[in-house]
Amino acid sequence: MRPLILILIAVILATPVRAGPQGQPFISIAFHDIVDQPADLEADAVTTRTFVQFLDRLKASGWTAISLDDLADAASGRRRLPDKAILLTFDDGRESLYTRVFPLLKAYGYPALAFVVGSWMEGEGAGGPEGEIRVRPPDTINWAQAREMQASGLVEFGSHSYDLHHGVLANPQGNLTPAAATWRYDARRGRYEDDAQFDARIRDDLLRSIAVMEARLGRKPRSIAWPYGRYVGPALEVAKSTGLSFSLDLEPEPSSSADPYAIHRYYPSGDPTLGDIVGYLRREVVAAPRVRIACMALDAMAAAGDGKAQDEVLGRMIEGLRELGASTVVIDANAALASPTSPLGGVYFPTALRPLGKDILGRATWQIRSRTGADVYLRLPLGSATAAVGEANVPRLYADMIRHARADGLVLDLPDVASGAVAPDRPGEIRARRAALEAGGLDARAALALEAYRAAASIDPRVRLMIEVGRPEGPPEWADIALLPPGGNASQVQAQARHLRAEGWLRPDSAGRVVISLPEGSRVQVSALQLAQRQGAAAFALCPRPPELPPAAKLSAAFSSATYPHRP
Repeated sequence: MRPLILILIAVILATPVRAGPQGQPFISIAFHDIVDQPADLEADAVTTRTFVQFLDRLKASGWTAISLDDLADAASGRRRLPDKAILLTFDDGRESLYTRVFPLLKAYGYPALAFVVGSWMEGEGAGGPEGEIRVRPPDTINWAQAREMQASGLVEFGSHSYDLHHGVLANPQGNLTPAAATWRYDARRGRYEDDAQFDARIRDDLLRSIAVMEARLGRKPRSIAWPYGRYVGPALEVAKSTGLSFSLDLEPEPSSSADPYAIHRYYPSGDPTLGDIVGYLRREVVAAPRVRIACMALDAMAAAGDGKAQDEVLGRMIEGLRELGASTVVIDANAALASPTSPLGGVYFPTALRPLGKDILGRATWQIRSRTGADVYLRLPLGSATAAVGEANVPRLYADMIRHARADGLVLDLPDVASGAVAPDRPGEIRARRAALEAGGLDARAALALEAYRAAASIDPRVRLMIEVGRPEGPPEWADIALLPPGGNASQVQAQARHLRAEGWLRPDSAGRVVISLPEGSRVQVSALQLAQRQGAAAFALCPRPPELPPAAKLSAAFSSATYPHRP
């Protein structure tokens, strides 16, 4: 079997990255720690053996390691990137960067980009207000080692912030979430950081990082790799204003030289094999993803009151979702969605536009994401939002929602929207089409949905868009996912799947963009799911009604996104 595996890896690595809508494409990868012994592996580490094998494969398969100078030249049109270009990056400034990675970079002649946390390099340790914990790894490099690596011409250093590599208090319930992506909650005053305070905190940190790096290394950094890969639009604008010219996250998708502020990186973790790492470079999808969506309401959590009782309700919900095996959870973001004609009730997130029912959306979103591993989308119907705050304020409402809940996407209802052409699930290309879309070419409701999405994306540029459609069709070209209306029975669901297959939507690279909603009743749901799967369908939802939790055993076995032997 080993020769066959090596042949497959060689084929994968020989496949060039497809060009995006603009610019020249390249791949980036974010390593953290490199260890010699498997017994020393932690969540973010790779063994030296695997890392060397990876470098060998890059060399043998014709990949070219590039630098920020190469990207700058490509962006300006001075020269093109190689057909198979990869940006090698290393976060956190771990000691292995100097002891293991640097000698290998010299041996292979590969350039790399390394990111250091200023406070760690300066020897600052734990501490922080309001229970915030700052943990400095015990094995970071020192400035003398950094200067030696920089002097080689192979390693460029960028900012990993001065002191943003930790969580800050995100809500009254005590969640700690990434500092560069959170408007901090002040427990003593019972209020959230405002925009001016947030901007000042991020600016002070980045300016301090730039100053200390210039003093210690003799040059200013020109790139920022956001801690945990998480940031928000206002933080990026602050970074631009400080002179940083490149921004890197941890989204596992290709990048384009046309947008130096959206350099996406694959993050190998969990003791990856060589095949796991090089598999990221493959652009052809051979199997459709198993998408399983469960819709949830927070009414029971709100009714439970505060404190322990509320946490117990949320805990039961999370355990039920884990048992169900949902890969994505859609949360209703306000308290009055039972009837589409009801005015918007007290919302579950802070906003000056509506009374606050319960400040629970941010906590529920974070707990579900972190404890189940599922993506979380937020659903707020356009009609209800418009009736409550007026059309002019709708975009602000969605922006406030994303500001206080670190979600992966939005769900907007456009029952009459027309399907676009069948296209693969490539988030970068979809974002580019969405950015180029002229609202004037849309009907009033779709234009409002686009404006609402853009307001949310101004807060979190990585947020995706799911559209509730009215027919068994795919999404418009500018939306990531279509959530189809539920069929009344198994036969109707089977007919939906046949139609989607005939239209071309169920091919492996696009099947994840069309989600079939299952009818009510666990027995019918299992039958409907199995019939649709035979047509090639891979994405299913228990929506719009929340599923019964804990789920029936047969439904869990059929619906779960987990694969043997692992269950989330």
